[in-house]
Parts: sequence; structure tokens; C-alpha cells
Amino acid sequence: MTRNELYDSNEIKKLWWLHDSFWHASLVRAFGHEKANCLNLEANERFFRMLTLRLLKQGRIKKPASIQELMAIFQMIWAICFFDEMYIHDPITYDGNTATWIGQTCHAYSSLSQANMTGGYVCGCQAIRNGVMKALRLNVAHSIEESLIAGHGRCVITIRYEPIK
Repeated sequence: MTRNELYDSNEIKKLWWLHDSFWHASLVRAFGHEKANCLNLEANERFFRMLTLRLLKQGRIKKPASIQELMAIFQMIWAICFFDEMYIHDPITYDGNTATWIGQTCHAYSSLSQANMTGGYVCGCQAIRNGVMKALRLNVAHSIEESLIAGHGRCVITIRYEPIK
């Protein structure tokens, strides 16, 4: 067995997200939904801010000059962190300095649904975007128009490119 067979990155990502699911469920049991959601959002924002700062320092990304460049950074981060190319091929449309991303699948939502834990859950994706945008010194300017968690059947996210002045 080769090293690559032992450490398939897709499998490692799946295991990490399984750990994340167990961690969140443990927090809900110990502290209730409100506190668990608060801690989850804080951890997500900090992690994705740190990851983005590391990518900047390594020169793998640079501060974006447009919404298209910002969305390319999000796609890179999604490829690094999520398994099965989740979000990578979902459609993104542009209108000026605004992008609208439509997602049909979410592994967190699937796991939460299987565990009957969608009630009371606050989606962590908002914190992911917060962390990335803060690290890039952009105003946090995004909104969730539709959400799988809210029962819409898809996620529709609007993201605006707004540099901090």
C-alpha cells in the first residue's frame, strides 16, 4: 500500500467533517442549540480566517480586486476543505460587484438530516464567508437568500465585493 493510498485526502476530509458532526452533536447535548451554534460559528470563522491568512502568506492567493477573484478564492478554499468537490461546480452568476451562488448539496445538511438535528441548527457557512472576507480585509457583505437548512431545497447565497476603505 502506498502512502497516497493510506492518506487519501478525500477520505481524510470526510473523516474531519464526521468529527465536526460529532463535535457539534456533543455541544448540543451539553449546552443546547443556542450555545452550540455560537461556538460552531466562532470556531468556523476563526479557522477560515486563519486558513485564508495562511494562503495569503504562502502566496497561493492574493487580495482580490473583483468579485470574480473573490469567488475564485472561495472555490479554492472549498476545494481544500470539502470532500467530493462539494460547491466547486455549482453555478455562480455575476452582476456588477455581486455574485450569486446556488448550491444543491451540502454534506453538513445531509448529516444533520440523517441525525434529525436540523431543528435549531444555524448554518456554519456564514461564518466561513465571514472569516475569509475578514482575512482579505473586505467588508462582510453576504446574505443567505435560500437555505437547505430552512427547507428551501437549495442554498442561494449573495456575496458582494466591498473592500474596506
